[in-house]
Formats: sequence, structure tokens, C-alpha cells
Amino acid sequence: MAGTERELPPTQAPAGARRTDALWLAGMSSILLLVLLPFSSYIASLPIIRDEWQMSNAQAAVVFSAYLIGYAVSSLVLVPLTDRMSPERVLLISVFVIAASNLLFPVLARDLWSGSLLRLIAGAGHVGVYIPGIQLVSLRFPGSRRGTAVGIFVGTGYAGTTLSYIFMGQLLNTTDSWREAYFITALVGLIGVALAYFHMRGHATARATAERQPPKGRLNLEMLRDKSMVLVILAYALHTAELYLARLWLPLLLGAAFVQTGKAPLEAAALAATLSGVMFMMGIGGVFLGGMLSDYIGRSAGAAIIFFLSGACSFAAGWLVGVPPAFLIGLGFFYGFITAADSAIYSIAVVELAKKNRIGSTQAIQSFIGFGIGAIAPVAAGSILDVAASASRWGLAFSFNGALAVLGVGALLWLRRLPKARQMASGKR
Repeated sequence: MAGTERELPPTQAPAGARRTDALWLAGMSSILLLVLLPFSSYIASLPIIRDEWQMSNAQAAVVFSAYLIGYAVSSLVLVPLTDRMSPERVLLISVFVIAASNLLFPVLARDLWSGSLLRLIAGAGHVGVYIPGIQLVSLRFPGSRRGTAVGIFVGTGYAGTTLSYIFMGQLLNTTDSWREAYFITALVGLIGVALAYFHMRGHATARATAERQPPKGRLNLEMLRDKSMVLVILAYALHTAELYLARLWLPLLLGAAFVQTGKAPLEAAALAATLSGVMFMMGIGGVFLGGMLSDYIGRSAGAAIIFFLSGACSFAAGWLVGVPPAFLIGLGFFYGFITAADSAIYSIAVVELAKKNRIGSTQAIQSFIGFGIGAIAPVAAGSILDVAASASRWGLAFSFNGALAVLGVGALLWLRRLPKARQMASGKR
């Protein structure tokens, strides 16, 4: 890694460097947006792929969840390395991994197993970009601005995962196949690889030797003896499960609603993908505002309010498939906003509660448990769709999502009562 390392205290930004910090954050956020641009291409194409590969709803969800499993498993290896290695180096390697797997998916994926393998590799690359990026942003910005800065970074990554709905929705109508549309989206993502290479040069962030050397890149599980950390990780896992269940099945719920109004399946899929992309784009503002809210009223309070509202949407959404689509579309815009709004809060809380020489290990466990549980929920919902009666299957699948939110609110209220919660948000819990 070329360049001179900079000493950045974890809670204090360099004096007089706010403009430089803003430009640096814009570069980091752009990298995340671009490399995650193909994330939702599979979901947008799912009605076509499912028929082409002759998969059930549960099998289709397995291909989707393979990405989350790759994220979870690789986090146990990659993230602890940031306790010893430069997080910039981990990030730079990972952008190549995720870009390569995204390019290969439309070329090589032919069935459940080949598609799942390539998605798993992409998920492994994702964690190596996302978690070190959060570390770098959290270390660069002081506590008074950390929630906003991390919210911007996470929100921009969220934009990348949702823009692909819109890309694919339009490209499915203008290209010859879903493979061509997917490949075009992956090519655009390559810009993020080039940007990462140039942005990382000369921007290594030094940590004190005492903070970097003792863990030696090995996973440490001592945080699991900390009740406050366990509750944060549990709430994050339930949030992840709720978010990705909605991200996978809401577009298909919309498509089913459009088919019931007489639209052809391909037309319904393209329209649902485009609309879902716009709905989930609302989450960009949600992540940013959620981070700000947690700076003002506390991490646990902010996340609990958001979780309650998203759970209410989940309980309602699936039962609207038989009514005019306008009702479901209206709810979908708020649903897209609120399911993402607490995304940055858990990442900030983990950094604030973790020991400074165990941040990497703590984030690894957070990612493993969060995305492991998150991978199960979409498959469980797919199984409900496969076995439930047609009149109630969408309602039951999304009510399952609402139940996850109820558990999440309970975990956050418990966390708020613990003394150690005062380490979050400068004492606001």
C-alpha cells in the first residue's frame, strides 16, 4: 500500500480538515455503491430465472441466501484480519472478488448449485468491502458526527443494492435476455474497482501498535460474554432477516398483484422490479435519517422505534395482494424507507461497545450471526409460500417478517436498561 500512514484518533477528526473528510467519504461511498450495483439483479430477474431453472420458491430463496451465507462465513476469516492488517488492503482485495463473481454469474450460472456458488463468492467479497469501510469511516469521524457519516456510507451502499432493481427492470424490457441485462449491470460495477484502487493509494489509516498487534488476525469470542453486545448482535440479526426477506419477496408480491390485474408475467416482473427499486431507494434517506436520529435520542431508542414501524408494515403488506395495487404500492414506499432506517445504527453501536483491539472480531461475529440468521428467513418465507393455501400464503409469509420485528424491539428495550448501554451515542444509549 503506497503512501504515508496517518494517525487518526478514533473519536476526533483532524482539525480544519472537514472538507477533505467530506471528499474522502464521498469516494468511499462511491466505491461501495458501484461494487454493490449488481446485488439485486438476481431478485429482479427471479420470475424468469425460477421458471428457466425449474425451481420452487424455497429453492429460489436458497440461491439468494447463498450470498448471505458467503457473507456470514467469510466474515469469520476476513474481518478479524482488520485487527492486524490494514482495512484498506482487505477492502481493495475484496472489490476484485465481488466484481469477478458478478461478471461470471450471467455467463456460468445454469442451475440452483452453480448459481448458489457464484452468489456465495459475491457475498464473501461484499463483507470485505462493507465492514472495513465502516471501520474506516468510524475511525475517521468524531463521535458527534460518526452516526451521520456512517449513515451516509451505509446509505450509499444501500443505493447500490437498490439501483440494480431499476437497472434490471428497464434492461429486461430492452435486452434479449436476463443474462445480458445482468452482465451490463456487472460491467458498470467494475468502475468501483478502479475507483477503489486509486482512492486507497496513500490513504492508509494507522492505529496504535497496542491496538493492532495482540489479536494477530485470529477470531476472539470474548464479546459473547457481554450481555449488551449479545443483544446488539441479536437485534442486528433480526433486522437483517427482516430486511432481506422484504428485499427478496416484496418485488414478487408486487408482481403477483400485477398479474392479478391482468398483466403478462414478464411485464409484471419488469414493472415490479422497477417499482421495487424506487421503493427501496427510499431506504437511502432512511439510513441517513436513522443514523442522525440515533445521534440525538440514542442507538437503542432510535432502532426500537424504527423496528416497531417496519414490523407494522410487514404485518400489513402480504394481505394487500388482493386489493388494488395502489394500496400495496403506497405502503411499499414507506416500507422501503423504514426497513433500512436502522441499518447503520447497529454497526455504530458495535464499534462503540467493542474493545478497541477487538473491533474486527466483534464485527465478524456480528456479521456471521446476523447474515446467518438473515439467510434463513427468506428461505423460511419461501417455504411458507410453497405450502400455504394460495389465499393466505403472502399474508402468512410477511406476517412471519413482522414477528421478527417484535423480537427485535424486545431485544433493544432490554439493551436500553443495561448500564453499559451508556457507552453508545455519548451516553444517550
